[in-house]
Amino acid sequence: VDKTHMNRLFTNLLANAVDACSERQQCIVTITEKIVGNDLQVAVADNGDGIPLEMQSKIFTPNFTTKTSGTGLGLAMCKGIVEQAGGRIWFTTEEGIGTTFFVQLPLAVS
Repeated sequence: VDKTHMNRLFTNLLANAVDACSERQQCIVTITEKIVGNDLQVAVADNGDGIPLEMQSKIFTPNFTTKTSGTGLGLAMCKGIVEQAGGRIWFTTEEGIGTTFFVQLPLAVS
């Protein structure tokens, strides 16, 4: 997976985080990273409304969107990029509190 795909992955996750809390008086997005074994884990968290339970199982499905505009391909594309790189993506969410997306990718061996 090349740098362009990684840029697209994180740009999309950040854009989604900002969109998720755009109705808030203060939008807080945090990015953290840590090493987990031989992997890099990056977390992108927002203080938005969270993902409703009935939407959680569909969130990575192509053409699924909660927005009034957009294709619904963003998170499906993110999942594809992460899996192509041998990693995984998942989220935790709490309605009214926010959502955190986690991306775990294998570190390059030198």
